[in-house]
Amino acid sequence: MHALTEQDIRTRAYELWRAAGGPNIKLDAFWYRAEKELLRERAREERGSHASNGAPRRTVRRRRDTTPTDIH
Repeated sequence: MHALTEQDIRTRAYELWRAAGGPNIKLDAFWYRAEKELLRERAREERGSHASNGAPRRTVRRRRDTTPTDIH
């Protein structure tokens, strides 16, 4: 996976802008939305690649064998 570039964001922002009918207001909102979407997609892809690498997932559990009355 390659790093997120300004060109990636620019391309997605343009696609979002065109899909919205090319309005001439709040142009920076399309940029921020594009950046947010791309980062979310990259994070999802990253989680997916880690989950499928065959490594077992570790679960951390709190010990329950002590109670407040056991502590002196």
